[in-house]
Amino acid sequence: MVKVLFKGEKQIQSLSLQELEEKMELSYLKGIDFQSDLIIQKVLKQSKKAMKKKQLNLREKWLGVRFQKEISEGCEPSYSIRWIDDAIGYGVFAEADIASGSYIGEYTGLIRKRRRRVDRKNDYCFEYTIGDWIYNPFIIDARDQGNFTRFINHSEDPNIETLSVYANQVMHIIFVAMKPIKAKAQLGYHYGDTFWKKRRHQKQTTLS
Repeated sequence: MVKVLFKGEKQIQSLSLQELEEKMELSYLKGIDFQSDLIIQKVLKQSKKAMKKKQLNLREKWLGVRFQKEISEGCEPSYSIRWIDDAIGYGVFAEADIASGSYIGEYTGLIRKRRRRVDRKNDYCFEYTIGDWIYNPFIIDARDQGNFTRFINHSEDPNIETLSVYANQVMHIIFVAMKPIKAKAQLGYHYGDTFWKKRRHQKQTTLS
């Protein structure tokens, strides 16, 4: 069950994933998905190449081993998705204390080829990098399918961080707690300067 506070409501609802999908018009993904078999093949080939050329650093490989079980099982902390306001929209809040270094979740979505002009207007795109690939043609698109991490907001004083790790033969974008997080605190990470640079026309909404 997922706890959700919708816009205009005062009572938190406990929803099944199916109910959440219907109300949010979202396909909930526990793990990453690929747009086509061709993309899967290219990603696997490039990942294997990066491993062979030792383009993946020790931290990416070590963290992939450390969190392989959590990634494979789509583990999630105790959380709620709550409406904040019209400027920010929804946010994700801890429903129990989270220890520093804890696994939060994976940024899931559809791995597809980037479409630069269209993607500028899509706030749910995440860079999908593999080693030292000079030109990376892929992104993770969580606009129409993803998990709770797509609702996590930007923060100038983040309590979680994103890490690129290698597990199950491909790269994954995961979130890990940077410090102890108290129950009821909002989760936030720094979106990065590149995100805001591409969206100069938009108002930055930040968490304190």
